[in-house]
Amino acid sequence: MRKYYGTHLKDIIKINELYTVHYFEYSKNYIYHGESHDFWELVYMDKGEIIITADDHEFELGGGQIFFHKPNQWHKLRSNGEIAPNIVIVSFSSSSPAMSFFEDKLLNVGQTQKALISKIITEFSQAFSTPVGNNSTTTLTRRFDAAAGAEQLVKMYLSELLILFLRDNDIGQYSMSKSNRISSNLEYILSYMNSNLSRMLTLHELCSYSGMSRSSLCALFTSSLNMGAMEYFTKLKIDLAKKYIREDNYNITQIAEMLGYSDIHYFSRRFKKTTGMSPSQYSNSIKALDKNKEFFS
Repeated sequence: MRKYYGTHLKDIIKINELYTVHYFEYSKNYIYHGESHDFWELVYMDKGEIIITADDHEFELGGGQIFFHKPNQWHKLRSNGEIAPNIVIVSFSSSSPAMSFFEDKLLNVGQTQKALISKIITEFSQAFSTPVGNNSTTTLTRRFDAAAGAEQLVKMYLSELLILFLRDNDIGQYSMSKSNRISSNLEYILSYMNSNLSRMLTLHELCSYSGMSRSSLCALFTSSLNMGAMEYFTKLKIDLAKKYIREDNYNITQIAEMLGYSDIHYFSRRFKKTTGMSPSQYSNSIKALDKNKEFFS
């Protein structure tokens, strides 16, 4: 009888503990005066710009960039006074020697890495009841109804994200040609959406622009972004509306008009459906956060 010998699989990156997962929407004037801790922290710039300080060095972080703070490094951040930023913060411990690659690293984030960051946030919310916008989090609270394997998926997605960066941030060579085509199609349509946020698009127009059938386009967005094309377009509009509100240069009526909404009441309903609060409530919550000036661990 043939005897088989198992092979122990090596972990180049091992995540020991998770401390925080945050998604913050700050005003254009937000300032955090700094902290240090004995674990890693990644700062991903989802939208806008932010200025971060790591020890004695200052970096400007733009949309689609990520910075890694090493353990025990003093760091702080501030908005640039012009653009309201959306940022993702993930803090974790790892004793893997390969983590030395990330010390003071400022990297560009590709579409695959962006998807992984989104999955980390989604699975975190499936595993923990701790709000991602809570800036005073010091410990995580597990959900009593947590989805099966959610914590493990957070660890897996975070490990995969780091491994992709270790591969010189060149994920294209590890992707199949079909995956590349899907990513290219999606980027093509998203670029068109972002260029037309000041008006209303239709699904028919998106199909004509992309050369895709209605069913193919819907399937692309559902599989890649877990929502329909028009739902995602509305989300982009509301995200931009929130940015305008945080920058405090226009009133709500002006913002609605800038985004192609002729009816302020319809805009308010769409905003509340997407965010859970009205535009004025969102504005008040941002002002309260600025007054607090506290951050997270």
